[in-house]
Amino acid sequence: MKYYLYLMLLTFCCYTGSLRAQNAAINGRVLDLAGHPVSGATIALLPGTRLMITDASGHFRLSANHGNYRLRVTYTGFVPFERSIILPLRDTIKIVLEPAVNTIAEVTVSTGYQQLPKERATGSFVTVGRELINRSFSTDITDRLKDVVPGLSFNPVGTRLSIRGQSTLFSNADPLIVVDGFPYNEPIENLNPNDVESISVLRDAAAASIWGTRAGNGVIVITTKKGGFNRAPQVSFSATVEGGSRPDLKQLNRMSPEDYLSIERRLFTEGYFDGTLSADGHLPLSPAVELLLAGREGLRSAEEVNRQLTMLGTHDLRDDLSKYFYRRSFKQQYALTVEGGSAANRYFFSGGYDRNLDREAGNGFDRLTLNASETFRLSPRLELSAALNVARTTTDRNNPFSLTWNNGQQLYPYAQLADASGQPLAVIKDLRADFVSAAPGAGLLDWNYRPLEELQLADNRRKLLNARLNTGVKYQLFNGLDARFLYQYDQGQSTGRNLLAAGSYAARNLVNRYTQDDGTGTLYQPVPPGAVLDLAEGGSVHHDGRVQVDYNRHFGLRHELSAIGGYEVQSLHVTSNSSSRYGYDPEHATSRPVDYVSTYTFYDNPNIGAPIPSGLSEGDATDHSRSYYANAAYTYDGRLTFSASGRLDQSNLFGVRTNQKGVPLYSAGFSWNLSREAFYHLGWLPELKFRATFGYNGNINKSLSAFTTASYLDGSTSQTGLPYAKIINPPNPSLRWERVRNINLGVDFALADHRVAGSLDYYLKKGIDLIGQAAYPPSTGITLFTGNTAGTSGHGLDLNIDTRNLTRRLGWATSFFLSYVTDKVSRYDRQASAAAYLTDGPLGAYPLTGRPLFAVYSYGWAGLDPSTGDPQGYLDGRVSKDYAAILAAATPDNLVFHGSSRPLVFGALRNTFSYGAWSLSANISYKLGYYFRRTSIRYGADYGLFGQNGDYAVRWQQPGDETQTVVPSLPAATDNRRDEFYTYSSALVEKGDHVRLQDVRLGWSPQKGSLQLYVYAANLGIIWRANKAHLDPDYFNTYPLTRTIACGIRYKY
Repeated sequence: MKYYLYLMLLTFCCYTGSLRAQNAAINGRVLDLAGHPVSGATIALLPGTRLMITDASGHFRLSANHGNYRLRVTYTGFVPFERSIILPLRDTIKIVLEPAVNTIAEVTVSTGYQQLPKERATGSFVTVGRELINRSFSTDITDRLKDVVPGLSFNPVGTRLSIRGQSTLFSNADPLIVVDGFPYNEPIENLNPNDVESISVLRDAAAASIWGTRAGNGVIVITTKKGGFNRAPQVSFSATVEGGSRPDLKQLNRMSPEDYLSIERRLFTEGYFDGTLSADGHLPLSPAVELLLAGREGLRSAEEVNRQLTMLGTHDLRDDLSKYFYRRSFKQQYALTVEGGSAANRYFFSGGYDRNLDREAGNGFDRLTLNASETFRLSPRLELSAALNVARTTTDRNNPFSLTWNNGQQLYPYAQLADASGQPLAVIKDLRADFVSAAPGAGLLDWNYRPLEELQLADNRRKLLNARLNTGVKYQLFNGLDARFLYQYDQGQSTGRNLLAAGSYAARNLVNRYTQDDGTGTLYQPVPPGAVLDLAEGGSVHHDGRVQVDYNRHFGLRHELSAIGGYEVQSLHVTSNSSSRYGYDPEHATSRPVDYVSTYTFYDNPNIGAPIPSGLSEGDATDHSRSYYANAAYTYDGRLTFSASGRLDQSNLFGVRTNQKGVPLYSAGFSWNLSREAFYHLGWLPELKFRATFGYNGNINKSLSAFTTASYLDGSTSQTGLPYAKIINPPNPSLRWERVRNINLGVDFALADHRVAGSLDYYLKKGIDLIGQAAYPPSTGITLFTGNTAGTSGHGLDLNIDTRNLTRRLGWATSFFLSYVTDKVSRYDRQASAAAYLTDGPLGAYPLTGRPLFAVYSYGWAGLDPSTGDPQGYLDGRVSKDYAAILAAATPDNLVFHGSSRPLVFGALRNTFSYGAWSLSANISYKLGYYFRRTSIRYGADYGLFGQNGDYAVRWQQPGDETQTVVPSLPAATDNRRDEFYTYSSALVEKGDHVRLQDVRLGWSPQKGSLQLYVYAANLGIIWRANKAHLDPDYFNTYPLTRTIACGIRYKY
């Protein structure tokens, strides 16, 4: 019996040995064209269901019986790789994947805490790579994201950047910007775009909730270049120069000199200026009014007055402004980098210099950046890294942009700034011409105002110096588990220095105004003659520390788990101070003491006075916070991924109960890569992935406190003259941080051979516990309460499609995106009058429950009265000109609601053509579904002189004009209610929809990328617009951006 048992056991061992002999191992590594490992690629052995995911170094291992197979490798953003193999194999397989199409979705996305393979990401990310960043030209790195990222909008008014709309009312609405893993606290212009490797935009909760209370408005993660291990040294140089055209000042709808003079004539005849003549203080009169006055007093003949007025009308101030105050812009940008690495280290060093001359003469920007980064592998387990970034920027602001007189009124349009030889001429500013002329004879300084001379003397400069030091230690505790310690020290210093030269009008005006008469005719000067130096200094020190563990592990062939957890602390200390020095001598850096306490009467008007402005201010703020966070993702068989994250933020909010200083925020996500299922056989759609996420982000408003807050005033404006306090907000122990709930549903897809690839995301957002204002019992002495009283809701979608239309010697690729975003106020407890919803507020309009955050309202418009040219509205459903009654009867409910003042739909279409060494691309952007209110004339008591709106020329003047214009006639008498009705009527609301040719780029790269020459033209103009007024909806009330052309070279060896 034992014999048979032994025989059976021996037979079984031989049989199993034979089975093992039929198995063979497949070892391989997946790389991209640059030789970088591709982590997370899916390896499939066909026929069969065997799958494997490459590890962090791109390696994989499979086993199978001897025989013939097809090996298939897929990864998002790359062309699928497939080849036949015969097992057994002797050597390791090396697989190189080729990019599928130049898209903004790259191999990995960065959250700032970790790098995630996009294939395993459940959240909504957009990543912009180096090539797309370098396609455009700008000094500001965020400008290079314009018309590139779905869901990211650039707003001409209010918050400059918005990701999927806005989810707060009165708190900070800016997206969080993260650089190399830490929040960036300095001006974004300190960053050199040439140092940036990639930018990831985090749009939903699963992507951004790891940043907690800072992520409510979305997150922009910037990763700078670091070099690479096992790379030969590479030196790169780039140089770009850009020129821009001079702005056309006559594009703005301004009143002509002739119309301005005609109004002055009429006002003079009606006695409008008689009050100015009789008032105290030598109030200014324009040259035309002085001429008319001289004619009335018999000092000049009527013929002479008319001749001089005609001569004034021939001069247009805009011609002088264009000649002396504006110029062609010119920008220069240079960068030199050295990068590379060995098996034990990697490094990146760079230097950059930018010099911008703005289109406003006297304004400019200068930046010098130095960047050094190095990482050392001291052992297979231990890695040290350090990076230093230094930026020095200088900003000159010497151009006033616009010239004013008479308490802020725009300078009269016939003013002449220089004579025929270019010498500065005086114009009227704050005082009458005869009083100014007599000043030197009375012992005062020259009191003339010469704008061109002011431009030449201006010396207003702001300097910023920022240094960031990053250090990190990474240690592998065991296979798959790493511990990291990261620290950042960020110090910034700013110095503002505005030197008002002794000869400047501002300095001379101060000396003269405060000049005193001792009663005997002897003058003395409390403000000493000389220059005035205004100084403003600021400093900030930011410490960030983080301890984090990373876990990444494959279990068998089908299971993968990645997780991070950590604790971080932040500390910010900000200081500021400012002062003014009088009688300043720039050569010896000395100034003279001044009495800031006493009140002095003004020489030009002894009935009023004030202390000498000290310019003194001081600020000191400290902010501490700490956070606990965790994120985990489990992937099964490369098909199903489940993710979750949580974060608890705590800070030193003053007066809040301990359990409310922190707010837990979390997210959960799921993705299903349907195309990797065994039953999936759609050859025309080889990649199909579904995503779903849910979670909460946060937002913080540290300007509020749970304690009673008050502002202290010195009493100079009170009846008693004693210091006093004013209550700003009552106590609020229930003060909480704002929260934003996000739901995102997405699908990623690619057609055969990646000819077409894209993604579609639909999302819902809800703002909870938002800071808002609510009515408070007046008996308390406070009428408004600011706290967690508001809410918002919104939804939208982001569609992105990339196509490869031609792929041979002539290449043609297209990138298209469309974003739809809508939001509304779901709760706001403070109801206001109708007028509040018409005028611009902190949001562009007052918040109204059930309406968009940014809304346009108006009074109903019934056209112009054919017989009088009066504007007509509606009262109780009937046409009316009873403006007082129309305004009084208006309520938020019966105002005309047009829609959002921000685009509901926006996007871009970019086509790129290539042939040999040449490439040509053009980007067309569009904005749809929004409205804006254009400006027009307000007649007031001066028939529109103050505003100088050019609609005066197209006003109603005779019956029949109402068919050609909506501008009312000149009123028979001053009627402010008539002006108010017309200004906010539907007649002035325009559709903002338009399509714009944003830029065109022509490139030539003859040496396989080592040399690139390019020409880039931007701001090329509007192709189509919905409004009939021929206005640019983005710049309808200011000078539009001028066309620019840049030429550049990039060379690396």
